[in-house]
Amino acid sequence: MRKITKKFISEHIYLLLGIVIGLYISSFISAGLDLSCTTTENNLRVDKRLAQEIINSSINRLAPKILPEKPQGEQKSTFVRPRYYSTELGIREKLFVGIFTSENKVNSHAVHINKTIGHIVDKIKFFITAQYKLKTKFNLTGLVGFTDARSKYRPFQVIKYVADTFSMDYDYYFFANDYTFINVHRLQDVVDKISVSMDVYLGTKVMGSSYCNLEAGIVISNSVLRAARKYLEWCIMNAVSDDYSENIGRCIHHSLNLSCQESVQDQTMPSFKLKEFNLKSLQTLSKNADFNAAVTVRPVIANDDFFRLNAYFLKQRLEMYNRQISEISKSLTDSWPAGQRPGAVPATRFDMPRQQYFNMTHIFLPDDFTILRSHTESELVDIQNILKDVTSQVAAQHPKEYEFRRLVNGYKTFDLSRGLDYTLDLGFRDLHSGKEIVKRFEVCKPLGNVEFIPVPYVTENARVSIILPVQETEVYQAMHFLEAFDTSVLAKKEKTLLLLVLLYQYNSESKGSQDVFAKLKRFVIQASAKYENEDLKISWLSIRLPQAKFPLLMENNKAIHFAVTDLALKKIGLHSLTLVLDVWAYVTVDFLNRVRMNTIEDYQIFCPIPFRQYSPFVTQLAHLEVTKMSGHFDREEFRYVAFYGSDYVKARKETESEIPLIRTDNDITKLLKSETKKKGNIFDMFLQHGRDVHCMRATEMNLKILYHFEKDRNRMNKFYGNDAQLAKLLLTKGDIIPELM
Repeated sequence: MRKITKKFISEHIYLLLGIVIGLYISSFISAGLDLSCTTTENNLRVDKRLAQEIINSSINRLAPKILPEKPQGEQKSTFVRPRYYSTELGIREKLFVGIFTSENKVNSHAVHINKTIGHIVDKIKFFITAQYKLKTKFNLTGLVGFTDARSKYRPFQVIKYVADTFSMDYDYYFFANDYTFINVHRLQDVVDKISVSMDVYLGTKVMGSSYCNLEAGIVISNSVLRAARKYLEWCIMNAVSDDYSENIGRCIHHSLNLSCQESVQDQTMPSFKLKEFNLKSLQTLSKNADFNAAVTVRPVIANDDFFRLNAYFLKQRLEMYNRQISEISKSLTDSWPAGQRPGAVPATRFDMPRQQYFNMTHIFLPDDFTILRSHTESELVDIQNILKDVTSQVAAQHPKEYEFRRLVNGYKTFDLSRGLDYTLDLGFRDLHSGKEIVKRFEVCKPLGNVEFIPVPYVTENARVSIILPVQETEVYQAMHFLEAFDTSVLAKKEKTLLLLVLLYQYNSESKGSQDVFAKLKRFVIQASAKYENEDLKISWLSIRLPQAKFPLLMENNKAIHFAVTDLALKKIGLHSLTLVLDVWAYVTVDFLNRVRMNTIEDYQIFCPIPFRQYSPFVTQLAHLEVTKMSGHFDREEFRYVAFYGSDYVKARKETESEIPLIRTDNDITKLLKSETKKKGNIFDMFLQHGRDVHCMRATEMNLKILYHFEKDRNRMNKFYGNDAQLAKLLLTKGDIIPELM
């Protein structure tokens, strides 16, 4: 018997396996069938396929459609700067208003709501059901029509539309019905005082429920809108009511476990429910504190009632502003000039505003490095205008008594929080006695309103072309520059072009083992092979200097700077962002980004004031950091400048009569004449001949200059060290000070 059974199983093994597999699959299919005839709440819910159809149901106006991304090959990652600062910083408008309305109310209630609040809120939209083009029947702008006529799913369609279209633009979203009057100024006061980091579901609770009443208006934050959009499919599948308030509340509760909030950060949104409304009842309601504090009033039946309520609350608002103005006006007499804030109280004696003494021709000690200088044209005009105003006021108050003679003393102080204050001692001749009388006057020029200056659009994506002149005596320092540049810029694959301009003396070898720049060239070749990227290049340009009795150095022949730039631009291109440096500079990515943002073609050049290192022998500091003990900003340095090639060419052509253009190495001889060889300041050229180009100059902590002996005898600061360090050195090691010189 056992043999027969074994034989039967072996002959029908496939049949038996098929039966077992079929029973296994049928168990899963039967589990999903419901053969009962009873109807439960769960049977009323829609499946996922229908939920997606409701979510994606078309709307009458064009809405953004998200298409599936096509598979792409491997691409290099590039940083793309957003067009607006607000996008990158996440700055949004404050309030979006959405109104649920119907076709028969569009030309009445919806129009009146739009007229009362449309010009105040940041954005307003009206949501209706429409099976045709909206513009053919309605004149109201901001209409959004949905083709799905099932009102049960209307809140979810609105959430989907608003989240997909406006989720990046607003902090708060307010929804209400078309028969709800909105006191929009009170609504703005509420949302302005709530932190944007809060999850807000604010309104008036439905009686006996944890949901906010849509008739009274609902405020939700951006985070709540995004969460509801994320769980929208669940919300549609579990919608069991035709009540908009319940459907919205159920969806938000599932998304964030958040119930209706009647107060957020001490801010409430009270709503007043009308029993009747007319001019007579308005007089009674005006004495009701709840009515006066209401953000919304409902229900509003007659169209003109929207305008009556709007006029009442605007009058109430105007009276509040008048009371505030009266209270503020009482305190204006405590300051001078009236309404002007007093100067900021300095934290320490080092923060005291500088008070500068002046007369009619000069200003004394205008900064830490200048003892006396003449007035600029604008300063002199300002002083003359002030004297004219003061003397005319004296003549008006004391006619035929005093005659202005002279400015005895003048002091001015600029306070960043207040403005410019003048203290003037003026000498007058007494017309009765003939004697001179000195009177003191105080004049204040307050700060005006802050204005944004429009400038062209720039990004941090432009490639920076760096011109680096290298002399034969600077090969060692140039290698240090290249090694640091490789670590801080090239290794990060920053979009740059580094062009080494190698300045050969007339008899120097330029090939073979005798080439003085052979080590630099090997580094350039290795770096080019290492970073094979079209946005990252490093190269060199050889320039042969003319024959001379002594070696030609850029320190003694500053006009060579123009020769280097003229010849380098022929290789770089005229529309490139160009930065001129030297071998003593230490460059970072942050500095290059500042160059990109501050240099604008046909508009602005940038000449940074670098942070220059004191002598390490004096400071005893091995590392260069931006501190008062290790260095100082060098205001006498102008060789570091960034510009666009096209702007340089325009200004350079204006100077051709003074400084000849250099097209080949042989033309450099023209620059070595006695009257031109000392002119090598590119920034000064832009100041004098860059007609439409603004010259920006500012301190730049990310551009650091290593200490080196400065041969320019006209420099005031040799950057040996600060006063305390030099004094200490003089007292302790005075015998070795000549080694610094």
